[in-house]
Amino acid sequence: MLLKYIRRLKYYILRTLRMQNSDHRIALGFAVGFFPCWYPTFGIDLLLAPLLARLIRGNIPSAFLAATAGSVLWPILFYLNYRVGVLVHLFTTFPKTFEIEDALTVPVPETDYIIETDHFGRLGHMGVNFLVGALINSVLSTLILYILLRIMLSVYRKPLLQKIKQSIRKGKSKIIR
Repeated sequence: MLLKYIRRLKYYILRTLRMQNSDHRIALGFAVGFFPCWYPTFGIDLLLAPLLARLIRGNIPSAFLAATAGSVLWPILFYLNYRVGVLVHLFTTFPKTFEIEDALTVPVPETDYIIETDHFGRLGHMGVNFLVGALINSVLSTLILYILLRIMLSVYRKPLLQKIKQSIRKGKSKIIR
């Protein structure tokens, strides 16, 4: 079963590499296709990726391939969103200055619902951290993926195409025997 999926993945990569589209369009489609995977769309990213690719004239099959990869990687992506958001929060907030006189003169508050309020306040910060991390990660990953794929396709497109063709032929010869 796993071999079936690996073979199908090779087929779609081979099909993408054979396309007559420019390296720019293929790289743009892949980068934009991965963009919605950073957000909690839960399956809608497979629909959004081709629409975004069509909107900016990127390659639609490569956008769908990126969205498929992103839908598998979503737990890692969401964790990275939160960690980057926390990191940004730590670098952008500064602790208040502490004076001992202020601590002695402030009366002790009553403890009615402070614990629950503080808990829900932390949940709000968690959502803000996630959103900030998602914004940063999605923009950076789109730029980095586009640049890397554009370079890789312009340099390695023909050798990759030949290598995948050979591996498919070897796979067919193993099945025939």
